[in-house]
Amino acid sequence: GGGGSSSADKPSGSTGKVETATKPDGTTVKTETKKDGSVSKTESKPDGSSVTESKTPDGSTGTVKTDKNGQTTAETKLSGKAVEDAKKSGEAVKAPVEVEASRNSSTAPTVKVELPKGAGETKVEIPVSNASSGTVAVLVHPDGTEEIVKNSLPTENGIQLTVNGGATVKIVDNSKPFADTQNHWAKDEVSFVAARELFNGIGNNLFGVSGEMTRGMVNTVLARLAGANTEGGAKWYDKGTEWARTNGISDGTNPTAPVTREQLAAMLYRFAGAPAVSGALNFNDANTVSEYARSALLWATQNGILNGVGGNLAAPAALAERAQVAAMLARYLRSAG
Repeated sequence: GGGGSSSADKPSGSTGKVETATKPDGTTVKTETKKDGSVSKTESKPDGSSVTESKTPDGSTGTVKTDKNGQTTAETKLSGKAVEDAKKSGEAVKAPVEVEASRNSSTAPTVKVELPKGAGETKVEIPVSNASSGTVAVLVHPDGTEEIVKNSLPTENGIQLTVNGGATVKIVDNSKPFADTQNHWAKDEVSFVAARELFNGIGNNLFGVSGEMTRGMVNTVLARLAGANTEGGAKWYDKGTEWARTNGISDGTNPTAPVTREQLAAMLYRFAGAPAVSGALNFNDANTVSEYARSALLWATQNGILNGVGGNLAAPAALAERAQVAAMLARYLRSAG
């Protein structure tokens, strides 16, 4: 790009150095070197297209391409050192790319993630400039079909998911703004579970925050989370209930009965594999908790999944409202991530 102009400076708020240059054809080249040693180079052309190439000190690389129509594709190769360091610290590997989620899957940015051979299951965080509780990763299978990654988790700066070997995902804003959740305490949790299509609304743009949740509904939600096909059956909850019975989540009885708080905790606890717990329930009504649900309630409270209802009460026999179920499920998925 001879004949162009260039400049170097340290912009306000930056911890590194930014250099910019303009080529004769109007292409702008911006190179940023951060104090941690990361380097990114962005070429922006007059037609609106751009390419950003990034490299981190640990050897991970990323490329983000946006065409003149605004369609973005990204690729990242994560280094063995980045994966090793992240697993030691229990954190996700941050991919050196950033995209913006789209409401429409057909225009959503595509991100191809490649891990080192033998890395195994690895938590990866993809930076997303407009991440929210309704942001999801959508797995693109080799045959072109798409599937929401139900345990993809929004973070402060992006979306986290578990990758084994490699994956291609779209980053989609799948928010479903229900009219009855806008000022509700569980707004973010409802948005989280609805965006992952674990819950549906009740019609008329309503989630039904205070409505009852039946055992069959919970069976179906957990079956969806496990990736089971819940479509079909004589009744809409048959497939989910059979899955729950087969997998030891529920005995399958009384699918139309409303679920209680302790029943819900027990079902989530079994779904999580019934991990070992120790300690005692400290609620004032702990003596009213059913024996079968004591370990489940202890697990749920210790992991921040279930809170009391006021007055230091667990209210184990109280019916769980749809918003409460959504909140507990969202907290479970976040704690598991």
